[in-house]
Amino acid sequence: MFGSAWLASQTGCLAQDRVARPEYRMIAERLVRSAKERRALRSIGIAYLSSLNERPSLEAIAAGWFPTPTDRARALTQTPRELFERVAARARDDYRLDRVVNVRGWLLSETEARFAVLTALSRRV
Repeated sequence: MFGSAWLASQTGCLAQDRVARPEYRMIAERLVRSAKERRALRSIGIAYLSSLNERPSLEAIAAGWFPTPTDRARALTQTPRELFERVAARARDDYRLDRVVNVRGWLLSETEARFAVLTALSRRV
């Protein structure tokens, strides 16, 4: 679902500068609410987190997916299902571009791994 390489990418670094925006937490929580298997996702997210050098925040993950003001504005008006579909499209692109990570023997797209991390970090939802 999420690869450690994303943290070192330019988008990941730029996203760190924008994490103070409360919209990112709102978007992240709406995405997590759309997940059906939260317990399994949390387990995968925790496993993936243990392989990372730096622990991303909910806001940093959302900022990487919705980096521009236009992206944020659109995300805030979309239903949780529409948000989830946008993330699923990113996951399909990851597989197409061979951006996969191994988490406990499972090959996941970087986006899927990040979504699992998002679920693991969002204990309130």
